[in-house]
Amino acid sequence: MRYRAINQALAGMNGVPAARHIGRRPFHVFGNVAAKVESVIDQVVASGKPISLDVTLQLPRRAGVGRWLESFSAIRDLKGDVTQVVAVVLEVTKRQDLEQSLNHLVGSLLNVRTTMKEELELNRITDGESNEQSELLTQSVALATRCIQQVQSLCQAPRFQSSEKWAPMESPEVRDRSPNGASARTLSPRERAVLQLLADGKNNKEVGVLLGISVRTVECYRARLMRKVEIHSLAHLVRFAVRNRIIEP
Repeated sequence: MRYRAINQALAGMNGVPAARHIGRRPFHVFGNVAAKVESVIDQVVASGKPISLDVTLQLPRRAGVGRWLESFSAIRDLKGDVTQVVAVVLEVTKRQDLEQSLNHLVGSLLNVRTTMKEELELNRITDGESNEQSELLTQSVALATRCIQQVQSLCQAPRFQSSEKWAPMESPEVRDRSPNGASARTLSPRERAVLQLLADGKNNKEVGVLLGISVRTVECYRARLMRKVEIHSLAHLVRFAVRNRIIEP
C-alpha cells in the first residue's frame, strides 16, 4: 500500500512534508522503523478487519522517541474488495512524557515523606514528648502529603494535557460516522470516566490505578461502554469522545 493522501497534521508528526509521502510506501518514507506499520496494513488488507495498536519508536527525522495510538481500517470498492486503508493517528508523546515525570515526582515525594515519618517516630521515642523538631516534622509530613495528593489529582485529570495533535486521515465516507447516532448521555458516570481515560491514551492498567479499580473491572466497563455506543475500535472510541466533548481534540 502506498500513500494516496495525508493531512498536514500527520505529516508534521512524521517530520516529513506531505508531498513526500504521496505515492510512496511507509518503508520508503521511514525505513526499517515502518516494518510494524506495514505489517499491520497488510493484515487489514487481507482480513478487511480494523486493527488498533500502540506505536513507540524514533522516526528518522524526529529527535527522541515518539508515542502514538494508531488505528487502521479497510475501505472497500463496490465489489467488496479492499482497495484502500485509512489511518487515524493520535500522538501522545508529550502527555506520556509528562505523566512519567509526574509519576517520578510522586515516587520521590513518597520516599521523602516516609523518611520524615521515620524521623518523627524516632524523635518521639527518643524525647518522649512533642518538641519543636517534632512539630516541624509533622508539618513537613502534612505538606508532603498535600503535594502528593495534588500531583495525583493532576495525573487523574483526563484533560490535563489538551494540546496533543489529533490527526485523522480518512475518506469522506467514514468521517464523523456515529453508529446508530449513539450518544454519551447513555453512559454512567463511571463508564464516562473510563472513556475519558481510555480516549486520553491510558491503557487498562493505568485506568485501574487512576480510578482505584482492578484491571478486570476496567475491562468490563470498557466492553460495556463500547457495546452501548456500538464502537469496536480504539480510534472510533477516541473520535466518539471528541465529538461528545468528553476530551478535547
